[in-house]
Amino acid sequence: MFSKVLFFALIPTIFAANHAVTVGANNALSFTPTSVVAAVGDTITFTVVSRNHSITTTNFSGAVCPPPKGGVGPNGWDSGFLSDLDGSMPKFVYTVKDTTPHFAACMQAAGAHCRAGMTFALNPSATQTYAQFNRNAMAS
Repeated sequence: MFSKVLFFALIPTIFAANHAVTVGANNALSFTPTSVVAAVGDTITFTVVSRNHSITTTNFSGAVCPPPKGGVGPNGWDSGFLSDLDGSMPKFVYTVKDTTPHFAACMQAAGAHCRAGMTFALNPSATQTYAQFNRNAMAS
């Protein structure tokens, strides 16, 4: 009986996916890919491969850039600044807690990276698209 309970408790972990996102590929102000659709329990591994960046949740519209320290919203996140200046390729792993849309950007340079289009969407929707979020960030 105990083994069955343990097995069913582990099912979400067993079937969880990891989504890899590269931060700053080719020294660009970018996330690659720019968006991910993920299920609860999935993880997203952000790997910083150039400069010094953050992965911080922010508002979809309005005051998008810079993202606030600590991130925005329930289940939001803030990696803090992660530097690859030493070639260490630091990682930040986020475990998905819900399937609602979350939008993130880099808070470096008082939001200049965000306004340059260094943005990311988790579970964007038909009404809150990555493309519109990116336009909102660049205009903020």
